[in-house]
Amino acid sequence: MRFIWTVVSAAILLLLAYLFLAWMVDGYFGGNIAPSWLEPDSWDAPDSWSEWRDIVIVIGGIFAALAFLLLCVLIAALVFLVFTARRMLKENVAPAVDSLKDSLDNVRGTTEFAGETVVSPIIRVYSVVRGVRAGVGAVTNLPGRVRGRRGGRKR
Repeated sequence: MRFIWTVVSAAILLLLAYLFLAWMVDGYFGGNIAPSWLEPDSWDAPDSWSEWRDIVIVIGGIFAALAFLLLCVLIAALVFLVFTARRMLKENVAPAVDSLKDSLDNVRGTTEFAGETVVSPIIRVYSVVRGVRAGVGAVTNLPGRVRGRRGGRKR
């Protein structure tokens, strides 16, 4: 199948090249590849610079009109895009941001609740245990401190 497409494409390319070459030879060099009676009202190539200038002006005008038309279409598309984006911001993004704010408030409340109900009792218990340990350590180490003060000074 690929070979067939290659052959067909090559045949079309050769035909187009032949037609272009025939047009150039017929128009500029006065050759007659096809008899004149076969194409009675055909277009002849321009003979002077003024004819070429006129053709370029017409083609330039056509391109300018197409460019202006495409510019109008582009501006219309951009305006449509801006209005669509504004509508989406109002309808979709604003509620999503509000929902996100509500979710963050819920997380903040949950964090405060967890801090008050879970962490505060643990801190209280730890501070009580630490205080008891310090107290027990002070009481059990008291005789050693008293002896250390008396026996620590030598004269």
